[in-house]
Amino acid sequence: MNNEQEVSLLNRLETKLAMFSNRTILSIFAICTVSLFFRLIYFPHGLPVTLDATSYFWYAIDTSILGHFPDDYKFPSTGWPMFLSAVFGVFHSSNFLDYMTIQRLTSVSISVITIIPVYFFCKRFFGKSLAIIGAVLFAFEPRTIQNSLLGTSDPLYIFLIIASITLFQSLNTKRIYISFGLAAIAALVRYEGLLFIAVLSILFFVSFRKEKKKFAKFTLAMCVYILILLPSIYVRVHDTGDDGLTSHVIAGAVAPVKITANEANQVQALALFVANGFQNLFKYLGWMTIPYFVFLIPFGFLLMLKNKEKSRFMVVLSIIVLSIPSLYAYSRGIQETRYLLILIPFFVIFSLFTIEKICSKTKKRNIVLFLIVIGVMTSSLMFLELKKTNLGYEKEAFEIAQQVTKNTKVTNVYYPESKYLKITTIEDSNFPILSQKLVKPTSTLSTDGYNTLKEFIQSNKNNGLTHIVADDNKNRPEFMKDVFNHIEKYPYLVRIYDSKEHGYGYQLIIYKIDYDLFEKFNR
Repeated sequence: MNNEQEVSLLNRLETKLAMFSNRTILSIFAICTVSLFFRLIYFPHGLPVTLDATSYFWYAIDTSILGHFPDDYKFPSTGWPMFLSAVFGVFHSSNFLDYMTIQRLTSVSISVITIIPVYFFCKRFFGKSLAIIGAVLFAFEPRTIQNSLLGTSDPLYIFLIIASITLFQSLNTKRIYISFGLAAIAALVRYEGLLFIAVLSILFFVSFRKEKKKFAKFTLAMCVYILILLPSIYVRVHDTGDDGLTSHVIAGAVAPVKITANEANQVQALALFVANGFQNLFKYLGWMTIPYFVFLIPFGFLLMLKNKEKSRFMVVLSIIVLSIPSLYAYSRGIQETRYLLILIPFFVIFSLFTIEKICSKTKKRNIVLFLIVIGVMTSSLMFLELKKTNLGYEKEAFEIAQQVTKNTKVTNVYYPESKYLKITTIEDSNFPILSQKLVKPTSTLSTDGYNTLKEFIQSNKNNGLTHIVADDNKNRPEFMKDVFNHIEKYPYLVRIYDSKEHGYGYQLIIYKIDYDLFEKFNR
């Protein structure tokens, strides 16, 4: 192929890509479809939801059975399970895994739909073609994809926050009222969303500072916000004694003072508490930029700072306020990236400044954008492949957890495999069933802070410890690994179950503690 043919081919490709990018609805539909396909590839078919998602699941099930909100749940963020209960209400099955699949699919669907407000959010800063690229950057962000598969509240929270700020950007009065309403719903989904009202309030007075009726409009907007919160606040105060919103935000604000109250130098302890939070925050912010934001954000951030428009203030203010919950969590040593997922749409804005600069240097703009899309999707797929769940192993862990529940009442924790214990007492024969009517699953006791099995057993005998669970996980404490590898040292442990003997690749052994032999052996 000679140079003229290459130029002709590139020109034809440029023309076709330009036609595609100008068809916004088709482009967004294609992005949503491929993004959904990515999520379904890694969908954990046949696995139950775990951890926080299990609490949301039972709240939703109880609500759909009772016909009203249950009064025996203490967690504050009930917006997501309230929404789930409506979804469960139109679905009927005797298999609890079917409901959990519906829970996951619902969060996946919301995550995909969020691509639409992200597109309009980007369009407030850039033209249509770059806004479409912004939608691509969000749609294929691998951690967002992974999180959408968990069945938790994060996708709905992100959707509400981004939809709220996008509507506010229009500066249309009616849309601003809707924006405040969505922010209120976001606070019901995640109580830290209550902080976002500070962003909207500041932006309101900055945007309408010259308008005479600004106070009247703001009062009406706040009335919309409060009226949406009031019913939920009333139910929570009636059921639990606190509103679940301001009570938790205030508790979080004073927690550092309480945590450091017994320190000799409280001021220094507080400073270390905050410094640790910032250190972890920056570490996880860096981790969140992998695989492709890391190449786009730094230069884009500098370009945005040069931008004289007030939108720059909106982005910076939103990031600061929305980062406060993650700063608090990281100060307390909670090591999760999910707290930073809400910042992904703002990462997209930074990135688009870089991409806009790159495009300004070439005449083949659409080809460059096409190559960026290919690079984003490829890097995302590679990341997901590296981090994908081993479904075979997880299914074995779930089935073995059922054996642990059948054979024990109180044992040592063996996380992450022990996360399945919470739902091992559900039987399809009597499902759906109220959570209160379930047989209590096996309780687990932490092994943190112990150096020997003897210490662990002696300290927890009065806590009902009857069994020891040992497996081949290399991250267990040394004394637990010693139990697994050298059981002959512990004659007071009687083996009652070995998963290896039942054909499982994941080996877990259950031992019953013979306390008579234990006392004799440890005199």
